[in-house]
Amino acid sequence: MSSRPDKWPAETGHMSAEGRSPRAEGKRQKPARVLLLRSGQHLRIALDVLQKTYPLCHVMVIATPGSEQAVEQAGIDRRDCFVYDRRPQFESWALFRSGIPMRAWWRGYDRVAVLWLDPEGTDRAVVNRTALLLSPRGFDAITPDGTLKRRRSPAVLRRELAIVGWSLATLAILVSALWAPAAIARALGERTHKS
Repeated sequence: MSSRPDKWPAETGHMSAEGRSPRAEGKRQKPARVLLLRSGQHLRIALDVLQKTYPLCHVMVIATPGSEQAVEQAGIDRRDCFVYDRRPQFESWALFRSGIPMRAWWRGYDRVAVLWLDPEGTDRAVVNRTALLLSPRGFDAITPDGTLKRRRSPAVLRRELAIVGWSLATLAILVSALWAPAAIARALGERTHKS
C-alpha cells in the first residue's frame, strides 16, 4: 500500500482548490497566546514583531526585577506579567520552583518567545533551555533589530550537545596537559629515590 493518500487535500476539503487552508480563506481563528521570556529595553520591538507575526496575539511576559516599568509602558496588563525575582538572571530550575511556569500554564499559552539581547543569541543558553522546557517543540527568538528566529528542539539540542562535547574535549586536553607531566615527574622522582 502506498503512503500517498487517495485524495489530495483540495479533494478532501481540507484546502481550497487554490491550495489555501480554511484559515487563509478568512475563517475565524483563535488569536495566539504567546509567553515571552525576558523584558526590558527591547520589549516594544519584541511586541511589534509578535503582533506582526501572530496578528491579535495575546502576550504574557515573564520579566525580571527592574523591568516592570518597561512592561507597564508597553501596555501589558499586570495580570499578564509574571516577575521572576528568585535570581538576577533566568535559571531554569529556580524559575520552575517559583511556580511562575505553572501559573502561566494555567492561563494558557500556545507559543513561547525569547527576547535575545544580541542578534546571535550568544550567551543565552540558560534562557533558551528554559524556553525549551516551557515549549518542548521549540520557541521563537526575537533579536533587538526585530528579527524573528525560529528555534526548534532538534537544532537547539544539537547545539547544546556540541557545546557539551567541546567542553568535555577541552577538559580532556587540560587534564592530559596538566596531569600527564605531573605523573611523569612523579614517576621520574620515584626512580631517582630508588636508585
